[in-house]
Amino acid sequence: MSVSRQEKFLTSGRQNQKQRTREALLDAAVELARDGRSPSIAEVAETARVSPATAYRYFPNTASLWADVASRQHTQARDYPGILESLSGTAEERMDTVVRSTAEMQLADETVWRTVLRAALDRWFDQLEIPEADRVPVRGTTRLEMARIAIAPLADRLTPEQLDRLANALTMVYGMEAVVTARDTCGLDTEATTETMRWAARALIRGALAETEDVAKS
Repeated sequence: MSVSRQEKFLTSGRQNQKQRTREALLDAAVELARDGRSPSIAEVAETARVSPATAYRYFPNTASLWADVASRQHTQARDYPGILESLSGTAEERMDTVVRSTAEMQLADETVWRTVLRAALDRWFDQLEIPEADRVPVRGTTRLEMARIAIAPLADRLTPEQLDRLANALTMVYGMEAVVTARDTCGLDTEATTETMRWAARALIRGALAETEDVAKS
């Protein structure tokens, strides 16, 4: 089922029943993920006690399933639009709020978020034989957009190119990929993971500003 057909199905009759079925499928996916599994649509359907055919009407592939799981986890854990709209203070303080809030959410349900990440990696491998220009993105841009909004107050101190580079760099030091590196490679506990990501974000912002000041003095 294409995305447009899927949307048409979800927005046609019996809305309440369809919403309950969709939630049951998402609940089943999260339950299986917390058991350390990366389930197929059929396995999710079995756990949710619906037929595979029904499950595929809601989620034509695991990519769409885990995208919706990630979206729901964001919604249930944090009101991100609200957080972004209420950001105040310096760019450093705003970015600190974003990093800390994201870390708290993901570390509180680490198994599920690792499964979401694993699904993204699976999507990358599934497209190896497709020319890179034709591949479907395996990760969303929410994290990057959040960083851009957080550092927006620096627009009068950094050029657009410098802002873009800083936003890209900040995106690399928080989120699930950064959590995996901190936990697995560095062996940090959850508290140290959060504090290290916050420190890295501060260091990047201060470094970008210091670099600009050095250029201005030369």
